[in-house]
Amino acid sequence: MIPTQTKAACVTTFIAFLAGIGLFLAPFIVDYQNDWKTLIDATKSAMWTGSALIGIATLTLLLFLAFALRDADHEARRRLIDESVGE
Repeated sequence: MIPTQTKAACVTTFIAFLAGIGLFLAPFIVDYQNDWKTLIDATKSAMWTGSALIGIATLTLLLFLAFALRDADHEARRRLIDESVGE
């Protein structure tokens, strides 16, 4: 069973990931970048900020998955030991 706080943190991280994607694509969606040969400062700023947000959210989600797998492994080992002791 996943605690409510953990679910909320996972959902918040996923929303941050989507916000990073939106921020990265904003200059192209809003179309304030006219010339593709040279990027304006606002486009660079939006892309760097979006990239950082995507990277942090991705690392957070990967850590969440790693810790969930670790906890599942510990629980499986504990159950295996309990079953072998019970016999």
